[in-house]
Amino acid sequence: MLTPAFANLTAFFYPLGNTPAVSLTQAIPPNVPADILLLGCGDVRNILFTNHVDARSMDITCCDIQKAIIARNILVLSLIIDYGGQRDDSIWNIYYHFYLDKESLDLLRSQAKKLYEFSATMESWERNEYGSKLRFCDSATFAEARELWEFYSVERKGMELSRFESRLTSIIKEGLERKKGAVGGSSALVLTGSRSAIPTHLDAIEDIGQLHNHFWKYGTTEFDEKVLARTKYPNPMFLTLDGEASVHYATDPLLGFHLAAAYVPLHPTSPLFRQIKGLSRLEKVVAVARAEFREWSESYKKQAAAITLRFHTGDAVPFAHTLKNRQTEKADTANWYRDPNRLEPLVLDGTDYASGSAPLAFDVIDTSNLCDHVGPLILLAAASPLLRHTLSSTLYTELLKVSGTTLRDTLDSMLCGHVPTVSMLLGLFPVEYWTNTSSLSVGDEGIIEEAKRLFSDDGNIEESLAPGQLFLRTSWKRPLCMNGPTGACLGLMPIHFEPKELARVLYWIYLSMFENENIVAKLAKVDLKSILKGSIVFYHRVGYASFLRLVKTRVTCDWDTAMNLLIEVIETRPESPIGKNFYIEELFIYLQMLEIFSTDTLRKWQCRNSKDRELVYLYGSLRPPLDLIGKKLGDLRDWDNIPPVVCVTLKIPRDKLSVITNMDRSQVGTPYFHCIVHSPPTFLLWQNIFQGCQLTFGNISTSGQRHSDSFNVSVTRDSRGWSGNSPLIAAFYVPTYYLLMEPREATVTFGIHSTPQSTAVFIPQLGLSMSVYKTTVNDADSVYITRYGPSQQGLPVIPGFSPTDMTSPDLLNAGADTSLKAGVGESTGLITTLTGRLDLTSSIYKASLKAGHHVTQTIQSPCQMTISLNPHTPPLSLCFPAFMVESTQIRRIARKSSYIEVVVQVGTSSEWAQHPSYMYPVYLPHGTPLAWNAPYLNPDRSPIIDAAADAGRENGSNLAWLTSHLSLAFSAHESSLRKDPSLPRGPGEQLRLHYKESVLSILGRFAGVRRSGSQGNSHRRNVFALHSEGDGGVHVLILASRLRLDQASRSAALDCAVLVLRDDLMTVPRVPRFLGRLVERGLCQLRVGAAELRLWKAALPAFVERCRTWDHRGLECEYAWVGAVPLSLENGERCLCSCGDGKFPPDFVVDVDHWDDVSQYAVRAVISPPFWAPFDEDMCRPDRNGKEVHR
Repeated sequence: MLTPAFANLTAFFYPLGNTPAVSLTQAIPPNVPADILLLGCGDVRNILFTNHVDARSMDITCCDIQKAIIARNILVLSLIIDYGGQRDDSIWNIYYHFYLDKESLDLLRSQAKKLYEFSATMESWERNEYGSKLRFCDSATFAEARELWEFYSVERKGMELSRFESRLTSIIKEGLERKKGAVGGSSALVLTGSRSAIPTHLDAIEDIGQLHNHFWKYGTTEFDEKVLARTKYPNPMFLTLDGEASVHYATDPLLGFHLAAAYVPLHPTSPLFRQIKGLSRLEKVVAVARAEFREWSESYKKQAAAITLRFHTGDAVPFAHTLKNRQTEKADTANWYRDPNRLEPLVLDGTDYASGSAPLAFDVIDTSNLCDHVGPLILLAAASPLLRHTLSSTLYTELLKVSGTTLRDTLDSMLCGHVPTVSMLLGLFPVEYWTNTSSLSVGDEGIIEEAKRLFSDDGNIEESLAPGQLFLRTSWKRPLCMNGPTGACLGLMPIHFEPKELARVLYWIYLSMFENENIVAKLAKVDLKSILKGSIVFYHRVGYASFLRLVKTRVTCDWDTAMNLLIEVIETRPESPIGKNFYIEELFIYLQMLEIFSTDTLRKWQCRNSKDRELVYLYGSLRPPLDLIGKKLGDLRDWDNIPPVVCVTLKIPRDKLSVITNMDRSQVGTPYFHCIVHSPPTFLLWQNIFQGCQLTFGNISTSGQRHSDSFNVSVTRDSRGWSGNSPLIAAFYVPTYYLLMEPREATVTFGIHSTPQSTAVFIPQLGLSMSVYKTTVNDADSVYITRYGPSQQGLPVIPGFSPTDMTSPDLLNAGADTSLKAGVGESTGLITTLTGRLDLTSSIYKASLKAGHHVTQTIQSPCQMTISLNPHTPPLSLCFPAFMVESTQIRRIARKSSYIEVVVQVGTSSEWAQHPSYMYPVYLPHGTPLAWNAPYLNPDRSPIIDAAADAGRENGSNLAWLTSHLSLAFSAHESSLRKDPSLPRGPGEQLRLHYKESVLSILGRFAGVRRSGSQGNSHRRNVFALHSEGDGGVHVLILASRLRLDQASRSAALDCAVLVLRDDLMTVPRVPRFLGRLVERGLCQLRVGAAELRLWKAALPAFVERCRTWDHRGLECEYAWVGAVPLSLENGERCLCSCGDGKFPPDFVVDVDHWDDVSQYAVRAVISPPFWAPFDEDMCRPDRNGKEVHR
């Protein structure tokens, strides 16, 4: 109901992930337990990889809409628990191969049988050896997993085996045909798979394509002919029950791994070095993937007791709302359905929710690439209320399909509006958008597209890949509101709006959500891209209402006035989507049902007396009149208590669907459906369309007396869906008063929603209305009217934010109430200004203000300022949920009324240039440092690149990829500035550019791929000095140890020691002596200005914090003493705490004489390339003529 209903005739099964594994906890400080929610969890790669690189206690709730994914994942995890380190090859085969050898098949069957027997009841499951680790959110998921385990355990023989083999063969053949249609041939190279080899993807393109084709030809990653001959048994783990879905044609066992290790020179001490030595290129890639899976499995087997995994099969959006409703109302359901293709209520009846032991708020929420398939605004509105209110809590989104005109407007398109405005309403802060700093290289993603574009003329490279497709992962955190004076984590600061301004904001979001209904705009630009975009429907009015529900709980406002104004503008503005004439009633009923707002037509719907003829005037007389209610009329009027909204369940006969089922499925596409209730042609012409319908195939059963309040409907689902022979059932809510206007003759229609694609396909078959089935409400065999949806006991609920999610005005500052007000542009609907207000409550503060003391304000960060009333009282804080434009501040001081206001303009994505040092801030929640935008990683679990082995090679360097990778840290604009010093630039842009040059110089010179010196040689250096000519010379030493593969970020990283030279340290004799030897030996001095040196000192704490394996010393830590990170930016003073000084692992190597003399004063750090984010910058690439173009 929350997302548009469509015909899933071509349902794909996604058993394996198609993007490399990510670290789910990279934003969380080490050694802190983490509660994680995976919406669209997919396979186990992210869970296993995260556990491998971060052995902390984790509670992970996994949701996926495909039940076979959940059943597969539990089975493979149980295998790892039982046999990890013993039967790794068989476990790999079972999880990743289409075909199995006899040994692997026997293991699969025996394990599936074991799980099936353990799962006789939920209670028996929780008592078994897996039950404490692998748990279920609900009994329905449990039952489905058990059903699939039984399916996997069956030993098939004779004709049954032949049919089973034919089924898998048919699926593979179908996949190859689909691939041929999608990418230009069954043997075409699929370039997008090479992203798993970033940053060495240019070396891997051909190999990845060949390996993909090999897998689909043989159903295995094996190459040995003898092994291939034994691998002949179909793997049931790649089939679904009743043929519900077919394996997607891009499925590939290797794409979930980090394949760059197959193309870099690995250090001889790496176990992987020995495993792949002497193998062919293709064999190396497979060996790297299998070795990584083996390492992950070993780590999980060791750590399994510290990880609780919970599973739910269903749609992510209703699951998120149900979790929040459980948190706020203690109810096990929010009256939504489990997924769009079932009429089965979502009920969290797992024992852990009843006991309260299951988490209902999360430190990490990962939504995979659901934003490609579900309206992102609806998804974020459902997920955001579940994110904890801590500085480290992070919600991740991924996109593979970029829908914006350019990369820069990707987030605007995703959020249906202005990023700062919508993100503030969502209670989220898009980190990369504001900082223009990312650990991921968008440029490398762009190279994949460029390779496709340049080589597409060959005919064997994927031709149909959309030009804008790339992997874009975005981090969303809570707005930067610090801890309150008590140290407690604060919730969201409510944002106050004037009603007219809030209505304006919400209207512009409405326009963006339904831009496909803007006929004028569509006709102004008719091309293939716009037609394809217009044929994808993400939103309907139910989804918009769900967003409004969240906003209602996020803001303070005269809400009813704002809603009246919003409805007025939707109904009257000429640029409103044309659908306002047909869908407005659906919006009204969901405003009512979700307790957002009651329109007059619903609030007064029963007023039918002489004093109130409003509805009669609007809609005409009811036939027969309502004064007949109470007599048995055989329709809705017989109910004792008629609600304003009822549910209509419509049964569409199977034969009426032949217009869809008899057509070639490749021509049908994915049509969207709606239901219509309208008057008979002979009477008042009114029509209302309802897109929020819930569909399933099956048979209806009823209870209670028809035409009464007690009447209920339930549906026994036919899992064969479009391939079966059951009728289609559609359930949707409607306003009661329309049914009462024509209680017998009102027409109910099931039809196809109009899009460019559907009109071209179905108008010739169905006519302009595209109606599939039509009947009247008195058709007892097809139309069922109930108080609630089938099998439901109440109306759907969207909790939004709870009161505990919001910060009380008196919590941020002791002695003042703090509030925040938004100002909205009249013509744009954007939040343009924010007003922070301090209403003083402390008599001391009031006295200071009335005494005329000078009020000073200090900018603490791009989002926070402090205001001091006198030197003897603590400063007061004002936090803003977006970057502020410092130069536009307006301050108002009311000394008699005792308040202070500061008005700031909301920044844009380019505001980072005013805060160039705000790349890797470190905060101090509860006195413990937190690296806010520098991903935590475990360098000891990151492969070592043997840069020394590659040094001096004149041709064919194994590190040639690094040059390209590092160069992509510069955006198109930055590249232009580097090439042409005469181009104008701001000081912030120049500072960021200089910093990037320094970082990349360090990485490149240590690897030996960056030339230096008057001779232009590429001699490797391992000691680097940050030298500020006018500020006393060398201030920081960076002593490089290893170049490592940062697998989570698909980049390179420098594992090093940092020695910050300060005045007190220079009095220790061994330190100057060590420096003198370094100068004699030769070190690489990087000339930095004063501003760049300060940027480095601001970033160093994050580089140290992100890789620490030690604990800070609590109150003895200098950070806790001073209450700031870094400690100081001044020359000669300490900028890092001493907690990590001298704490290096035994195998940490610094190839410098007398290192032991100073190691006790140094600290370990990891420095990574600073990549730009695609929200303010563009990438540049050559066109076919070699000229540079910006995209």
